[in-house]
Amino acid sequence: MTVSNHDSVISTKDLGEELAKISLDLAKRDNASYAELRLVNTRSEAISVVNENPASEEASTIGVGIRVLYKDLGWGFADTDELEHDSIRETTKKALALARGASKLGIKVNRASEPVHVDKWATPVKKDPFRVPTETKYELLQDTTKRMKENDVVARRGQMTFDFIEKYFANSEGSKIFQTLSYAGVSAIVAAKGPTGVQRRSVQQNTGGGYELVDEMDLPGQALEITKDVLALTHAPTINEGKSDIILSGDQVALQVHESCGHPIELDRVLGYEANFAGRSFLQPDQLGKLQYGSEHVNIVMDATLDHGNGLGTFGYDDEGVKAQRKFAVKNGKFVGYLMSRETAPRVGESRSNGCMRAEYYKLPIIRMTNVSLEPGDWDYDDMIEDTRDGYLMVTNYGWSIDQKRYNFQFNTEKGYRIKNGSIGEMVRGPTYAGITPEFWNSCDAIANKKSWVLWGTPNCGKGQPGQTMITGHGASPSRFRNIRVFGAS
Repeated sequence: MTVSNHDSVISTKDLGEELAKISLDLAKRDNASYAELRLVNTRSEAISVVNENPASEEASTIGVGIRVLYKDLGWGFADTDELEHDSIRETTKKALALARGASKLGIKVNRASEPVHVDKWATPVKKDPFRVPTETKYELLQDTTKRMKENDVVARRGQMTFDFIEKYFANSEGSKIFQTLSYAGVSAIVAAKGPTGVQRRSVQQNTGGGYELVDEMDLPGQALEITKDVLALTHAPTINEGKSDIILSGDQVALQVHESCGHPIELDRVLGYEANFAGRSFLQPDQLGKLQYGSEHVNIVMDATLDHGNGLGTFGYDDEGVKAQRKFAVKNGKFVGYLMSRETAPRVGESRSNGCMRAEYYKLPIIRMTNVSLEPGDWDYDDMIEDTRDGYLMVTNYGWSIDQKRYNFQFNTEKGYRIKNGSIGEMVRGPTYAGITPEFWNSCDAIANKKSWVLWGTPNCGKGQPGQTMITGHGASPSRFRNIRVFGAS
């Protein structure tokens, strides 16, 4: 059975209801204590121009993931991309067999309660990207890369990506949820070679929504600026190792949040359920409500609601049917909350999950970041610069390293500027900073206000084994950190 997933020939919602009835009825007859089905129908498009060479890729997937709990003792999961009724029955039986096997371990599964939801939700989209002609997309990217063409430039790239996802969820408790999720991404990157070696400058953004992001980002306009930057970087000095005050650009703060807060508050990693890709955590349950994670200025939220912004971590319901919520992970510097599932929430004394179970396509849902964001402060950006007597402004991530506990880290950035007596001075290349997570966040003494706050997107967060790639959002504005170890990238 096939469906079209934009101008639907057969409604994904109707098909989901049909398949869920077959699967959930079978699971109930076989004495499953809980069962759920997700039908996920995805269409994606990627358009790129590298130097003068255009390329495009379109893909579509559709499939079902079925998860069951047997005697409250064992989980089983199975998926299929074959949507005939017999295949759904066989996939359900496979999940049941795995659950029965797991139940022999005899470990009781306690799950947080969740109200029954019968609802629908959709990402707001102003301009449907799949109705914009491919030629129009190519013309914009070719204009972007053409403007980067200068002596000493060795590579130029522009790209845009779009995803449209229809998702139907139903469980044995009575929830029936249909969501349409839309995401867009744009990026441009330029590299140049000179006396300092090969340097890079880039710009990117990924959000919920549609082609309106392409219009807002104005890649051709930004191409001139990043090309000017990269040529200057090929002659710019580096910085000496030492201690310095630093101001990080908003996009760099967003990645810092992702790596040193977002991952260590994933409760499955804390409890040892999942440990791939630098996958443990220093934020243990006995520190909850006690650890001074950051200074009093630091407030970090886990917020999947649309009120927070149309981000990559914005949705109506997570992949086990829990309604999107806003909760604090860090409040006034104090560590107060985890990213949780219905199963893990009771392990830290919570009566309800905060809705952080997400899956790539129709795979097994695991705890993932939603929008994990640093709340804006009350500093005007220009005032923050003026208030800094001596330090560095560091802009846009180039690379990073972080340990298994998410405790020790270093990040290097594409470019920086010396700040002297409250003024931005000479450009520097590859400025790098390092630290220990709680010490670093406790050194934060200034965060720019809402005018400078942007909900950034991370489109390629890896976790799990077999691996899943997830999209996450991170709101941030430029922020200042005092007396940080800095050095120049080699």
